[in-house]
Amino acid sequence: MLRPVPGAGGAARRLRARSFRVLALTRLVARSVEKAFEDAGAKLFYSAGGRFLVVARRRPDWAPRLGVLQRSLDEELLREYRGELVFHLAGAEYSDGRIPGKALSESLNRRKRMPLGEALRTAEGWATERFFFRPPSGARCDGCAGTEEVRLAGGEQLCATCLSDRELGGRLLGHESVGLVAEAEGPLGLLGERWAVAGQRGLEISWIGHAPKHNGQLATFEELAGKGLGRPYLGYLRIDGDRIGEAFARLENQPLRIRGLSLLLDRFFSARVEKLLAGRFTNIYPVYGGGDDLFVIGPWQDTLGFASALQEEFRAITDGGLTLSAGMALAKKKQHILAKADEAEDALTAQAKAKRDSIHALGATMGWGDFRRALEAGRKLGELRARGKLRSAMLQNILELHQRWRQGDGRWHSLLYYQVERNLRESPEAGQWVKSAFLKPGEVWPQADFAVRYAMLAGSGEEKGE
Repeated sequence: MLRPVPGAGGAARRLRARSFRVLALTRLVARSVEKAFEDAGAKLFYSAGGRFLVVARRRPDWAPRLGVLQRSLDEELLREYRGELVFHLAGAEYSDGRIPGKALSESLNRRKRMPLGEALRTAEGWATERFFFRPPSGARCDGCAGTEEVRLAGGEQLCATCLSDRELGGRLLGHESVGLVAEAEGPLGLLGERWAVAGQRGLEISWIGHAPKHNGQLATFEELAGKGLGRPYLGYLRIDGDRIGEAFARLENQPLRIRGLSLLLDRFFSARVEKLLAGRFTNIYPVYGGGDDLFVIGPWQDTLGFASALQEEFRAITDGGLTLSAGMALAKKKQHILAKADEAEDALTAQAKAKRDSIHALGATMGWGDFRRALEAGRKLGELRARGKLRSAMLQNILELHQRWRQGDGRWHSLLYYQVERNLRESPEAGQWVKSAFLKPGEVWPQADFAVRYAMLAGSGEEKGE
């Protein structure tokens, strides 16, 4: 996977180009497999989420031919992307009309144990001189910290890849449907061919075309953070389907059913997300979407609302048969993109995925129904605080008592009742709401920490976004 690019100006534009480049190259690699086995009638069966399946008639030399193509890919990707992007090709024979799932999985796992191995090994052993890249000028790129040769552009030292990404990111603006067409000077290259971005023609790419705008231009992360409710924070949100591998396994290698599920997931995490962003969450920036996962960045309160809306749609479209989990990390506008992307990934995999069908955000992990109640409670607490009906000190008291409750202190209930009676006596509206939400019936109390943190972040003012 190509790294997101943290530094220099135009980071949003270059990040957009990097995510598209991965999707486009996946499709181009699939096309290369089709061409390599054209004499065997090779056809693309499906392509989704960085994976693809090509079907062809059996040829006795298919394995060495696939190995030659893998070597060509490894050589070019090592040279052009310096180990940041790797494609693994695996093959297996079949004779019963079913996808040879087990054999393909075993072949792919063997290939993954030696990424770029065809380019890093020779007949004599490891080509150790190819493990390191030294900057020709001794300088590093301000955009990606890479060691390619750099040149001055707009007051910054940028490598050719970052300059190309900046241009590609600009071309992608306004394209909701994207395809690739052959073009001698195109920004994308693979195995001797160049490709350019087109509209609704050429090789189709599942792509989320929406991009937040500010004064007619692609919004910067600083501008998006400024749209945060109360605190100018960004939310880095990762979403991933749960046990999707098991869902495919239940299809018993039946090709049409597998293709159908693949297309459903890919279209949902691209076209459906596109519609949701363009219609209701216009300030959210899609970094990546396809297959069964998604990564977006936007004003913190918008990402939370988007997560809730997307999960509801996913539950409806799959009739509850599939679930997804999510993790969100908070970030200030100048914090490192890579670090925050990793933090969001950890919130997803280490927290939400441990429970499944859950979200981890603002320090709390909860199921989606609990999350929606907690989100509404957070908005209500924020509203009461904005209207002067609830002071920050009371919110802090609730948070401290919630921590005591988690530690098994049974006195939290009477202490919270005392705090409400003492501190909210002159604000009966707030007092009654806190009692109903946290004491009787108290359905939101297990998620009170999330609700309070939401209200603290929201500060004062009306909510922006959805």
